[in-house]
Amino acid sequence: MSGSNDHLMVHGTSARRTAFDHLILIAGTGFMILPMFLLFVASTHSSLELNVGGLHVVPGFDAPQNYTEVISLKAGFTDQISAIAMLKNSLIVATGLASLTTVFSLFAAYALVYFRMPLAGFLFWLTMATLLLPLESRFVTTFQVAAMLGLVNTQLGMILPALALALGTLFFRQLLLSFPNEYLEAAKLDGAGPVLFFRDFIVPLAGRRGGAIFVVSFMIGWHQYLWPLMLSTDETTYTVVRGIRLIGLESGPGMALAVLTLVPPLILIIIFQRYFFQSLADSKDSF
Repeated sequence: MSGSNDHLMVHGTSARRTAFDHLILIAGTGFMILPMFLLFVASTHSSLELNVGGLHVVPGFDAPQNYTEVISLKAGFTDQISAIAMLKNSLIVATGLASLTTVFSLFAAYALVYFRMPLAGFLFWLTMATLLLPLESRFVTTFQVAAMLGLVNTQLGMILPALALALGTLFFRQLLLSFPNEYLEAAKLDGAGPVLFFRDFIVPLAGRRGGAIFVVSFMIGWHQYLWPLMLSTDETTYTVVRGIRLIGLESGPGMALAVLTLVPPLILIIIFQRYFFQSLADSKDSF
């Protein structure tokens, strides 16, 4: 009888703990989703309702008008600013930044791990030190270099200064260090050189981690604001984050454009979510 009571007490405690854990998760999820929910609801109200009543929690009836106004937007001195053009510029910048960052981070990690260099450790920590100097802290000198190279008002100029992602090198380096030495020995026995070993072993095994770094880099490129604001004066090079202020952050169409900026990153996360979460769980036992 006593054993049965103890079992019931343990079961009751476990049930309460599970309920408490779920409550914490639901509260955390709600806290994270709440800003996006309010943003979406705001995009369904008119500018007058937002200015008079502030943010609403119940959707309105002006969504078709707001989104139509965004899609047909023509702004700027020459009417060359449109939502489609800004989305296109953002997509080029974010995709270019993500692709180049992923490739160069993998190259750097491969060199640091598999090539005998006397200063490899110093170079790695020097790469990590770049985390202490974000782009915002070197805007003036970076702009001078960009102007000297003719990169002002170009998408390449928005990509190159943000290209060095030290965290990408760190994540790839830790992954490569977890690979068994048997891979390298097998490649040597087959007569494979550094290029073939990189192509046939490293790239396939690092694909999932590369997908995760691509997603993170895409987010960084997509949400850039200050550097495109400083670099682009030509209306045809405006990115969507830079162009939101042209419509007005407190207007219904402005909220609708903000919602549209969430769509490409959301699609990317949905596509790569499996690779993203699996890559974070990769360890030495995974290979």
